[in-house]
Formats: sequence, structure tokens, C-alpha cells
Amino acid sequence: MKKNILLIFLATIISFSSTCTLWAETATSIEQNTENDLELSSDAAILMDATTGEILYEKNSNKKEYPASITKIMTALLAFESGKMDETITFSHDAIFGIEPGSSHIALQEEEQITMEQAMYALLLRSANEAALGIAEQVDGSVEKFATHMTERAKELGCKNTNFVNPNGLHSENHYTTAYDMALIAKEALKFEDFKNIIQTTYYEIPPTNKQEETRYLYGQHQMIKPPSIYVYEGCEGGKTGFTDEAQNTLVTYAKRNDTELIAVVFQCKGAQHYEDTIKLFDYGFSQFKTVKLSSASEVSQTFSVVNEKKEEIDSVFAKAKEDVYQTVPIDFEMDKVTKKENAPETLSAPISLNDAVASVTFYYEEKPIATAELFADHAVTLEESEENVVTASMQNDKKIDSNFHSFPTILSILIFAVICSIISFFVALIICRFISWRKRKRRRFARRRK
Repeated sequence: MKKNILLIFLATIISFSSTCTLWAETATSIEQNTENDLELSSDAAILMDATTGEILYEKNSNKKEYPASITKIMTALLAFESGKMDETITFSHDAIFGIEPGSSHIALQEEEQITMEQAMYALLLRSANEAALGIAEQVDGSVEKFATHMTERAKELGCKNTNFVNPNGLHSENHYTTAYDMALIAKEALKFEDFKNIIQTTYYEIPPTNKQEETRYLYGQHQMIKPPSIYVYEGCEGGKTGFTDEAQNTLVTYAKRNDTELIAVVFQCKGAQHYEDTIKLFDYGFSQFKTVKLSSASEVSQTFSVVNEKKEEIDSVFAKAKEDVYQTVPIDFEMDKVTKKENAPETLSAPISLNDAVASVTFYYEEKPIATAELFADHAVTLEESEENVVTASMQNDKKIDSNFHSFPTILSILIFAVICSIISFFVALIICRFISWRKRKRRRFARRRK
């Protein structure tokens, strides 16, 4: 197994190094183009491929910023991951009165009940701060536990400079994130179709409740999907706005054209600069890059024989990529110039663990590596299992020998019977010959007497 891992590791490192060299040149070109072509007003910004995570543009992307209400994307993510979307929230006193006077809300009342789904629309369309507190309490029991959950989940996603202290983004010195971290969170939220449906919605109604006799009418705030705004953008899928005095305007936006989906994040914008900068980012991204599917997971799969220390085959494993292989490429990229090469041993040596990377496939564009996909074992093969398999095989061979041994007496009996029959036949023939000879002699004697 160590030899397998070493070979795959070396092959992957070589391919990865070549890939990094090729795409480092592309990244250098991106950086030069963005510096020359993009003039952004925002203090920090990033443009990310939503499928591959490739960074197409960045400006102060790791600088700590106050996020304001784009925080609510993380709140929504944890709500979807909690599996409590069919539950009803009863809003507590703390949820209703725990927000700043004059901040965004939908006038929910203490002990009022709405569904989690309705609360999510209030959260993402109207940026309702009390809805965020109610969701937090429903998911984790308290706002404090939910805030800790938010920060821990951010770290799991790869965020390095993020700390959340509340689920709504109201200002706190210890509540911060970065453009890069926020893009990672926004990318993860896209895994939920319900999230995508909500952020694309421009109008929603919450019917009368146990405390409110009138219907609540919710209108989306994101101007890039809401006609007749002058900022409506082709392919925009919505997103989340944010504002506090300290953060100024912040914005997370999704846009998709054909198979290419991009995420733009901007911080510290004044007036309409957050929309203007986002449009510049999307225009740049869609004009320069596209996302291509190099292969499906099933197309880069293989079955390997597994051998023990004696090089005896004792099992086989099926290995494949965990997901389809996508790559961000220049806009003039041609798929018919893509080739692939497997980096795999002829056999694998036990032990092998479940999801071990046992091989890889490297994709080339005009003979230059552009991506590498690892293949993972579908089950484990342990040394104990190897020994058991060898013992089983040995037992099966012993059974064959034993079976042949038990058939030996039957063959011997047949041989003995044949020999006995031959002897009897010999003596019978001898007796017959003697009798015939005796008869002939007797006839000759009788004939001489008559003469």
C-alpha cells in the first residue's frame, strides 16, 4: 500500500506542479488584466467561479471587513443544513426585542408563529433581523450557540479570517469576514436549491398568523434582478445586500450564463458603487473565462486487482472520482484539444482503506496539464481479510485434493476388477483349448482302431 501511495503521490505532484506552472501563467495574465482594466470603488472584492472555486479577480480579498447583512447567507446555510425547514418558529421575547431600533424587520411579534420557510424569505428578501434571531434559536437553541456554530462552520469551509457573533450582521467589532471567506460561504449555499429559489424571488407573501391579521408582502431588495432597476444584469440569480454605517454597502451576487456561474463579493461601497463594481466584475469574468466539464465521475473510473505480500490476488476494488471534473478555462478554450492520461499502478497492495486515493487522471490541453482528478477506492481491504482469503483459497484446494483422494478407491476397484476378469478369461480360454485338443486326440485314436 505504501508503494501504491508513493507512486500515486509522486505522479500527482508532478502533474500538479505542471498544472500550477500552466495556470500560474494564466493567473499572472488575469492579475495584469484586472489591474489594467478594472477600476473598482470597493475596498475589497473578489470574483469566483461558483463551480470550481477558481479566483478570477481579487482586491484585498483577505482583508477583514464588516459584512453587515450578507452575514445572513451563513445563517441561511446553517438553517438549510439543520434539516428543520418544515418546523414552525415561535418567536421569543429576545428574538423580537434583541435587534437595534430602526434596523430591518418585518414587524414580527412576541409569540408569533411562522414557518421556517417563511422566516427564510423574510431573512433573505427583506433582511429581517428578528427573523435571523428566531432562526438561530430554532436551529441551536440560542443566538450565542448559533454564532459559535457559524464561526466553526466557516472554518470547516476553509475560511481563515472570519468570526461571527450574531446571525444578522448588526455591527460588532468582533463580527467580521473577508471577501474570500464570504465567497466560500456563498459557494456552499448554492448546494441548496431552495436557497437559489429564494434569492431569485422578487415578491413573496406571508399570510395572516396567530398574531397578525394582515398579509405581509415581501419585496426583494437586490437591484440586479428587479426591474425596472437600471442595474438589472443578464443572468443574475440574485444574492444578498448589506448595510450598516460602519460597513457601508456590502453585496454578494450570483450570475450564470450558459454553464458558467460566478460569485461576486464587494465590501465598503458608497451609493450605488456596490452594483457598479459587481457589474464590472461580471463583465470581466464572462468575457474572459468559462467553465467546462472535462469528464463525468463515471468516465474516470477503473477496477484494480489487490494483491498480498506474496503477490497473490486476493480482492479487487473499484475506484472513481468523487464528482464530475470541471475546470475554469480561457474563453477561447476548445474541448476537442483535451486529452487525458491515467496515473495508476497495475495492481494495488493490501491493506487499502475506504476512500484511499489509489490512482489519478490528468487532463491535458494541447499537451499541457490543466487538471488532475484522484480516484478513490470504493471499499477497504485489510491484511486480515487478505490472510482469510488466502486460507479460504488453500482450503478450497485441499477440498479438491481430498475429493480426488476419495475418488481413488473407485478407480482402483475398477482396475482390480478388470485384472480379475482378464485372468478368468485367460483360464477359461485355456480350458477350452485343452478340451478341444483332447477331443482331437480321442478322434485320432478311434480312427486307428477301426483300421
